[in-house]
Amino acid sequence: MVEAERRAVALVAALKRARKAVQDGAVSAVPTTLALARQEAARVRDTLDGAIGAWRYDVAAAFEGQAYLNELAEAAAAQGVTLVQRDGRVTAFPVALRLDVRGQGVRIGNRLEKRIRPGVLAASLKQMQLRPQRFNARAFLDRLFSLYEPKARAEDPAWRPRLPGQGPLVPLADLHEQLTLLPAAASDYPLEEFTADLLRLDRVPDATTSSGYRFELGGSTGRKGGKRLTMFDETGAQHDYYAIRYILDPSDGRSDNQAPAAR
Repeated sequence: MVEAERRAVALVAALKRARKAVQDGAVSAVPTTLALARQEAARVRDTLDGAIGAWRYDVAAAFEGQAYLNELAEAAAAQGVTLVQRDGRVTAFPVALRLDVRGQGVRIGNRLEKRIRPGVLAASLKQMQLRPQRFNARAFLDRLFSLYEPKARAEDPAWRPRLPGQGPLVPLADLHEQLTLLPAAASDYPLEEFTADLLRLDRVPDATTSSGYRFELGGSTGRKGGKRLTMFDETGAQHDYYAIRYILDPSDGRSDNQAPAAR
């Protein structure tokens, strides 16, 4: 491609000489300069034909096996990005990556990245990690609570959301399923992104809902419905999430009627 660019520069220069000859009325020079321009155009064509013939990159073959991912992991490490490959998943917090042969690129979350040279892609992942994260813990907790309450009532009929105390644990996978009942919603908010938001929430342990409920992430795979949601952070450390409960602390002298209204 470098040679093609060099030839193209020579072609532009030859055309400029031909144009100047025409503009100056240098009649004898016009045929010569145009002939030289044609020669340069032929050289450009020949060089491009050679480049096209030499270009051979089989994306399917490159993505098959571990070769490409190993190159990407090495390039990512050079950028200070930890690429985690585990259980058939590839992540670079806060996004999941998927090799897309049909799309001839790498899917980063929902976005298809066509620039698949490992060094270029690794630099892009680094920029994503450096970008300020826009996460509103309170809004996230409020959104989950609206789905948590009916499931918590079913889990523990004795629980009363307006009274101080802790609610039952509700599987987070169930809440994500409720968030993404429509196919379009599931595409817009995949499980990996939801789990990344859980890690962000976990980093704000003092966050509360707009009504003052605290939260607790807990549970285990031993309880019914306790599907594990796993996210690897920037260092590659593993974080597992199973369930969430909401907690309403005593109201410091207020009556129960002054506590957050029941929903």
